[in-house]
Amino acid sequence: MKVKRALIGLLVFLCAVMAAAQDFGLVLNQSPVLSNGDEPYGSFEYTGTVMPWFAAPLGEKGDLYLSGGITAELANEEWKSVPELYRFEFSCEAAPGLHLDLGRLFWQEPLQLAATGLFDGLALSADLGKTRLSVGAFYTGLLNKRNAYIVMNSEDLTDYHDRDVYFASRRLVYGVSLEIPALFDTGSDLAFAVFGQYDMNDSDTATIHTQYAEVKLGVPFLDDWNAEFGGILGMQEIEDTDPAMSFAAAAHLVWLLPSAMEDRIRFGGAVSSGAWNDTVTAFLPINTVAQGKVLRPRLSGLALAEAEYAARLHNTLSAEISAAYLFRTDSFTYTDSDLDPDSRSPLLGGEIYGGLTWAPLTDLSFTLGGGAFFPALGKAFRSDADLKYRVSLGTILSF
Repeated sequence: MKVKRALIGLLVFLCAVMAAAQDFGLVLNQSPVLSNGDEPYGSFEYTGTVMPWFAAPLGEKGDLYLSGGITAELANEEWKSVPELYRFEFSCEAAPGLHLDLGRLFWQEPLQLAATGLFDGLALSADLGKTRLSVGAFYTGLLNKRNAYIVMNSEDLTDYHDRDVYFASRRLVYGVSLEIPALFDTGSDLAFAVFGQYDMNDSDTATIHTQYAEVKLGVPFLDDWNAEFGGILGMQEIEDTDPAMSFAAAAHLVWLLPSAMEDRIRFGGAVSSGAWNDTVTAFLPINTVAQGKVLRPRLSGLALAEAEYAARLHNTLSAEISAAYLFRTDSFTYTDSDLDPDSRSPLLGGEIYGGLTWAPLTDLSFTLGGGAFFPALGKAFRSDADLKYRVSLGTILSF
């Protein structure tokens, strides 16, 4: 109750200051999803959001952005309203070439495999000639768990499935990155990052801290091709156990076809370590970044190969179709109620997904997506396991 009152108070404050803002507006968003996978809240879920926002300059070198709202959720035939502060960002140029962001910010590591989304904290970035240095420190315990899917142990998972728990797992997240956007004046870009999280939960579950070192390289070649690849080396420190190493890697090729429809073909994949022995364990992301579009697991003890084709069919209409095949890199990190407990096969199965986006007006857009995962294409699921499907519809209207 105290949480809800505090959030409602923030929303009242948001509405009160909108009149004084230089720019403000309202976003209405609704998204029904129908699926038969291992969804946390059942096969049908509806989410509708009313989000007022405003932006205002603060002097010559500062800006303020604030958005909040109320989300109505329908899951397991039960309605629930959730007030939330979505984004609160104060930005300023603290000194020439030095930029400060403070509040609820969007932050991610370069490969976007282990951490991406909104975090509460601060970020500093400095332009150093042909390089850019960024430093950030964040706290996750005040975020809505639905928008910060942080599940690093069994207690996190229990809390995530409990609809009476609002906040995400309490973690202190840090990150330091160095970006070289024009490597040797070739158009290539190189990034190094060190980041991690410290467990601040007060619980009976053993604390788990993780650290990561990452490198990412992007290389354009020929006229319309771009390659991107990189890797993350992780270390897990679990209370009363020796530290264990893990890794994840990803590589993709993108071909921008020289056509009037702005076609794009993208293919590649990703792989992560499984729990192989006492010194190499399953890669553990800070927050879940879904791999695939139907099965949607996180990259932990998994690998996938994927291909995607996207095209603009009209000025207001674009389409995409993708296919992926998923593998296990161990036999127990990934869980699903339809898995065959006697199978040790790494072959999970394949999926196909298609989507349409129609934006008839600048402030109005519709999205429709749907696809299926076929466990029969692998050997890890039970022989009688049904295919898994996912269909979603989204509408966004801005004022």
